[in-house]
Amino acid sequence: MRSRRPRVAAVTAVVLTVVGAVQGASLAAQTTSGPCTVTPSVASGADACQKGRDLFGFVVPQIGIAVSSGNPVLGEGGTLGGWPKRAFSLRVSAVDGRLPDNAVPIRVTGQAAGSDFGAARTPIPLPSADAAIGLFPGIPLGLTNTLGVDVLLGASYLPTVTRPDFEVAPKDGGVAFQYGVRVGVLQESSFIPGLSVSYMRRKMPTVDLGYRANNDTLTVSGTSVTSNAIRIVASKRVALFGIAAGVGRDAIEGSASMRAAVNETLLGVNQRFSVVLPDLRYSTTRNTAFVNGSLGLGIARLVGEYGWSSQGTIRETLNQFGGRKADEGYRYGSLGLAFRF
Repeated sequence: MRSRRPRVAAVTAVVLTVVGAVQGASLAAQTTSGPCTVTPSVASGADACQKGRDLFGFVVPQIGIAVSSGNPVLGEGGTLGGWPKRAFSLRVSAVDGRLPDNAVPIRVTGQAAGSDFGAARTPIPLPSADAAIGLFPGIPLGLTNTLGVDVLLGASYLPTVTRPDFEVAPKDGGVAFQYGVRVGVLQESSFIPGLSVSYMRRKMPTVDLGYRANNDTLTVSGTSVTSNAIRIVASKRVALFGIAAGVGRDAIEGSASMRAAVNETLLGVNQRFSVVLPDLRYSTTRNTAFVNGSLGLGIARLVGEYGWSSQGTIRETLNQFGGRKADEGYRYGSLGLAFRF
């Protein structure tokens, strides 16, 4: 009989490679930007630019968590079993987020001054459609198959999220697309649970975020957030009920630019200043863990997901957000319908 050791070794190598990637990434979080410029140039603009950096660094991680979510295919842990098998899900994911709640004053003269934006509990929703398409059924391994391959595709929509003094508004229709691949360690069968590793690159629709304080405005525009997500997921179905659980790692990156318009009296003259902070960039990595529960409803399954995204390295900000840190952990959840055919 042909030895199974090479197959087992191959499966082990896949798992160890993904685990190494999950454990090896840095927890560092940082925000960088281009130079702060002011017109007229008689003022420093330091306060407006610092508020733009801090606002960007506080909001982007939360949007990134909404984009990443948990399981790349709701309720699924193993691969599908090759062509032409498919799985499809419609879901709404949301982060238990916090958005700024105060329109703090903006200055262009002197050094940057710390203000408290506050932070009101505001769910950040992200409806999406996800699909998995079986490409390769895998290699027989006892009562299951291993090293099956699925391609993962998806599209997401970000609606406008508002507070009385703050808004996150999508541009260009608010729709973005995702893609990835899933490799099976074990394909689910009557006796064997499903187990897989996956990579998914997700992108958030481009948005503007900002607020108005009196006649002053501060806008972080063209905010683009991407997430590179690695997941290890196990699942098992018994009759109408199913459970899936997984862990993973998210590398979140964001880019934008900031523009502020500020009225201030300088040398006894009322002037309107334009402050620009180009090429804002943010990057962080986070661990995540989640569980799915599903119930069969004819050809569909109702699936709920609950997850937690860990905090990264705490990045102190000069401005405050109601006692919340710029890079702390957040809970998230999803609810959707999943189909397999």
